[in-house]
Amino acid sequence: MTDHTSPFLLRDTVSEVLSGQFLIVADQRHIDNLRAQNLSGHLEAAGMLALAADAPVADKQLSGVRVLVLEVEANSEASLRRLATVRASHPELAVIAAVQHAGVALVRALVRQGVADVAELPFVSAQLEEQALDALSSHAEKSARADLGKAIVVVGATGGCGATSVLTHLAATLAKSNPGSRGVCLIDLDLQKGSVASFLGMEPKVTIQTLIDSGGRLDRDLMMNAVSDSGSGFSFIAAPEAISPIDRVDVDHLLAIVGLARSEFDYVLIDLPPLWTDWTLSLVSWANQVMLITDASIANLKQAKRTATLLSSVDVPSERISLVVNRIERKLFGATKIDDVARALGRAQVNRIADAGPPLRAAQDQGVLLPAVQSKTKFAADVAHLANVILAGGDFS
Repeated sequence: MTDHTSPFLLRDTVSEVLSGQFLIVADQRHIDNLRAQNLSGHLEAAGMLALAADAPVADKQLSGVRVLVLEVEANSEASLRRLATVRASHPELAVIAAVQHAGVALVRALVRQGVADVAELPFVSAQLEEQALDALSSHAEKSARADLGKAIVVVGATGGCGATSVLTHLAATLAKSNPGSRGVCLIDLDLQKGSVASFLGMEPKVTIQTLIDSGGRLDRDLMMNAVSDSGSGFSFIAAPEAISPIDRVDVDHLLAIVGLARSEFDYVLIDLPPLWTDWTLSLVSWANQVMLITDASIANLKQAKRTATLLSSVDVPSERISLVVNRIERKLFGATKIDDVARALGRAQVNRIADAGPPLRAAQDQGVLLPAVQSKTKFAADVAHLANVILAGGDFS
């Protein structure tokens, strides 16, 4: 396979805002057929990449591209998955789906996936050039407005350190402090022990498992169908009802799911399991911010330090990692150990969350958040501090 990518020079009548690159990704025979048509103008300078219809397109190959013509085989699950992944991971792209025998039903399905247009295979150069320029023009305003929400991954140093408790209250506080926005979505990706829905007293019928299993059917509508209202101001996507193997998750597909959520919400909070796999490491590396949560026990502080070392080893910058020590009691004897973990993260400070004690457990047993049981707690004030710093656009220290 040969990468023929080259700059796409737009005509003078197209404004500088609309300028960019034009890339065609299709099987070699379609590329050869197009090149044989005595190309001129914009198509002559277009980038062309010969790939099978089900072969993945690397992110680096889409760098700087504004209009992508992508071959799609309607009967290939891998090809449809590729389209869904590109659409979700690169919402700034105007995508033209190139298909053979484009019937009405197929065109409707592709438009539902969010494509800008559908081109018939084999290519007709004059028609393709016109479609590309139209797609670029119509997509420009939408792309300019595209504002992906901030992805914040929450990692518990160990199970049982209260990460989900902090996260659910943080989501509610963020939503309350950010009115009139696109809102907050919490995604429970603890596929085996996820408890977000339980803490909220809810049993959604559609969970993250539906999206994981969706393959090429993944689109905005399907993603939003899995979103539930928490009743506390934020949205959430629940963990599977049944225990799901955590090693059978496609990384690119999962990133596409989270990418769709980021295109709909201002903040996407992700609850990860306290286990490390390829996809959890990928999410941590990809997120805007990583919150490492532990409690004040010596054993868990040591585990937090080990986790910090792991994150450093996979090149997660220390400035993107925030340490949150949960269940802090008034008399804390582990302050020195907490400072050791902070130094391992390259942070001058740590964030402390007060121990909410029995009232928090009582609230969770009732399927409600702490304010429904007890108002004006130190726990709530500490969570509000985290939320305020996030809203201000700073880090957590």
